[in-house]
Amino acid sequence: MDAELATGDLAAVPAGAWVLLVAQGPELGPVARALDAAATGALAQAVGDGGMVGRFGQRRELTLAGTGLAAGRAVLIGVGALDQLDGYRLRNALELAVRGLDQARVAVALEPAVVAAVSDRDGIGPADVARVVAEGAGRATGEWSARGRHRAAFWVETVIVAGLGDLDPAAAAAALRAGAQQAEAANRVREWQWRPANQLTPATFADEAASLARESGLEAEVLDGDHLKGLRMGALLGVAQGSREAPRVLVLRYRADPQAPTLGLVGKGITFDAGGISLKPPALMHRMKADMSGAAAVAGAMSLIGRWRPPVNVLAVMLLTENLPGGGALKPGDCLTALGGQTIEVTNTDAEGRLVLADGLGYAAHLGATHLVSVATLTGAVEIALGHPVTAAMTNDPALLERVRHAGRLAGERVWELPMFPEYDVCLDSDVADMVNAAESRAAGTINGAVFLREFVDQRPWVHLDIAAAAYNFQANLVGQVPKGPTGVMTATLAHLPALLSG
Repeated sequence: MDAELATGDLAAVPAGAWVLLVAQGPELGPVARALDAAATGALAQAVGDGGMVGRFGQRRELTLAGTGLAAGRAVLIGVGALDQLDGYRLRNALELAVRGLDQARVAVALEPAVVAAVSDRDGIGPADVARVVAEGAGRATGEWSARGRHRAAFWVETVIVAGLGDLDPAAAAAALRAGAQQAEAANRVREWQWRPANQLTPATFADEAASLARESGLEAEVLDGDHLKGLRMGALLGVAQGSREAPRVLVLRYRADPQAPTLGLVGKGITFDAGGISLKPPALMHRMKADMSGAAAVAGAMSLIGRWRPPVNVLAVMLLTENLPGGGALKPGDCLTALGGQTIEVTNTDAEGRLVLADGLGYAAHLGATHLVSVATLTGAVEIALGHPVTAAMTNDPALLERVRHAGRLAGERVWELPMFPEYDVCLDSDVADMVNAAESRAAGTINGAVFLREFVDQRPWVHLDIAAAAYNFQANLVGQVPKGPTGVMTATLAHLPALLSG
């Protein structure tokens, strides 16, 4: 997908449709008013007496044939109250507006008040807002959304953005290009999330992600079988032993400067999670094909990092396996030894994500990571705590977390911290090993998962991102505000993070 800046007479912009952002009020902004002059007042009429009040997610489509606009259609999308508008809501509004348009070229009227509102709320600049807009429009397309019997295929080839005011044209063009790249990466991640587990096995996932990385100029290595045994990745191998599909570990490297920090990104890639012997309830088990969303986000982020060339080194480790209740499966009460030598009593085989991440974090530290970020669909408890619009974060280093949060603001993604007070450490108590993988109490389940992972970071600055709820949205009353289905969450945030470590 391409993204470019609108120039010249807006009425003549060669697009199939215009997207107009209408804030709650409502009132057309100056960019929309310029278009409305050529549309013989059709846009103002839709807002004035046509029932368009600017409520977030409210969508109205108009036919403009026979007017002075080159575009034959327009979509008015509500962005809600400006004092509540952030990058996350703006990006979602663009996706909701463009989905289903089936136009190769889409133009967006980005109003100055919208740019100012998002810039002020997120502490970012107009170029960052432009990037979010381009990604939002581009996310409305992609192979994942075209799968299925009744799904119409639609691909946006070019997004044209007007209303960037005094922003330097070169800076605007660079931002829009980066936004288009973010959309492509996110859609690739979402397609992986959507793929059935019998089509996206650990081996298939490793090969596809490695190929994507190499296209971006990264080093890629796939570890399997004897190599994993030689590394003594006992936690990963313990999870994998119930499946016929052999596990894989994908290692990607971006090298910038030997003297610079090395950011380690560690992603959970359970390509299907039945829970092992601690079997999940059957009702929604089919959705557990997306338990590889953390690894997918890391792979998508690395493809962007390879293009953007930040000034710090980045190392990615993705742990890929299934978690099934086969005859050789891990049993509750078994003890495992992780790569770093820590022993783990397995009290719940459905707490497998933290087991594979334990080996991944240890391996990333072994390979030289100076800072660590783990990302995983780790706990169902996070949906109860925060719901779908937010990623939970826990850390041993507030400065690193602030950089992650800033990266999220640049990406139009939300990150919210949960505490890790010393009292939570009781969740690790075991009579037979260094720690248990799951506490007896369900209280603070999301935090308990992070407390466990902290034992494997070897004192390095570390942030854990739990995306179990944010990775997918199937909440019926939320789909008018957050697009339905896989989200590709944290792909762009992780991609923006390396540059923030250089300062």
